[in-house]
Amino acid sequence: MSLYLEKLKGVSDEKRAPGAEKEELLDALREDFFREAWRTDPDALRDKDKARRLIRGIVAAKNLPLVIVDELYKDIYGWGPVSELIEDPAVTDIWINRYDQIFYEKNGRIYDWPKTFLSEEHLRRFAVRMAASVGRKLDESRCIEDFRLPDGSRVVAVLPPVAVRGTTVTIRKFSRLFTLEELAEKESFPFHLVRMFELMVKARLNIFTAGGMGSGKNTLLNALMLCVESDENLIFVEDPAESKVGLPDPERPDLPTPRVRVFEPRRAGVEGTGEIPLSLIFEKCMRMKPTRILCSECRCPITTYYTLQAMNIGHPGSMSSVHVEGIEEVPLRLSDLLASFPGGAYGQLAARIGKVASAEVVIFLGQINGYRRVLDIGEIRRRGHDELPEVVPLFTFQIEGFGDDGKPVGELRPTGEVPEFLKKRKLSLFLTPEEISELRGFFEC
Repeated sequence: MSLYLEKLKGVSDEKRAPGAEKEELLDALREDFFREAWRTDPDALRDKDKARRLIRGIVAAKNLPLVIVDELYKDIYGWGPVSELIEDPAVTDIWINRYDQIFYEKNGRIYDWPKTFLSEEHLRRFAVRMAASVGRKLDESRCIEDFRLPDGSRVVAVLPPVAVRGTTVTIRKFSRLFTLEELAEKESFPFHLVRMFELMVKARLNIFTAGGMGSGKNTLLNALMLCVESDENLIFVEDPAESKVGLPDPERPDLPTPRVRVFEPRRAGVEGTGEIPLSLIFEKCMRMKPTRILCSECRCPITTYYTLQAMNIGHPGSMSSVHVEGIEEVPLRLSDLLASFPGGAYGQLAARIGKVASAEVVIFLGQINGYRRVLDIGEIRRRGHDELPEVVPLFTFQIEGFGDDGKPVGELRPTGEVPEFLKKRKLSLFLTPEEISELRGFFEC
């Protein structure tokens, strides 16, 4: 019998934590792999095919089951027991509540994942390694960290004692881009509205996508960005940077690739220096002569101020997203964020009204039984000098029932309201008379 197998069988279960034996086995094999790689073939540390062959040889020499090869490979070069979830493009969210409890969201539904980490220490090392892979430090002195993986996925990792029941990791994945046509095929909105959205973007209306977490705000925002003209100069500010707009996709050569520059803030290093704040990035972006400035989300006073500022001072067609419970709450949400802007310049309501009114169109999304839908399309309309603008619904989703699988049955219908943005001069600057007439037709006017 292999000494490794003897080590597995020679210790009483009562004295060991669950998974400890297997964890020690993987630790020993991992040490053997790195020792052997440095001694015989250092290229195996960079070449994954060579690494797999070397791991297979080590496992075979120890008379261990070959199933360990894949597990050890994923532990060294992948993401352990959640590697398959991270690689699955249909999976959007992964929650690791503790080492032995993992669940995920796929196609709008939440499922349990049968695989687990071997122990709390195994999960802790996984979280530390994931953070280190993108230059972030996660340890006792900094036990909570959020960061972006190279594929754009957003990660929040928390260690004890902040995570009371053990290390926890949340991974929000951002898969490939979707065009408006593809979203319509998924029934996010009626197919005939694709043209309306395209005309709104071409007319350079200032657009917000709105909704709750996981409603599809950023997915739609990216789809709208794909509709901009090829000669436009876009700047996208994100924290963290996630969008793939502007990057070529070898598998989809026909995907539009607008001219996009992407910026994200940088935190201070361990010495407390090197920070690049959002405010500095926005300030410099204003001087780069962008056609539009796009912000992934208005989630703080800085992002809200500069996004509305861009919409106000000559960058028409700027876009962003905002978290709200209903479309009617968008002006108040933007106003509340703006009120906290440093310096107190927007402490008074009168100072915020004009800024908030620079937004023109709001598209509100929601998730119903796992199905993402555009629930409302509205116009932000001025009311007076002493009141916040109101949201006037232009389209609203009317639910008629549910299918056997919980799929909402209904239709996004016009309310009969005629938007005031149709009177704005910029439509005649960016749309042809035929396109203006076509846009008016969506509102039955």
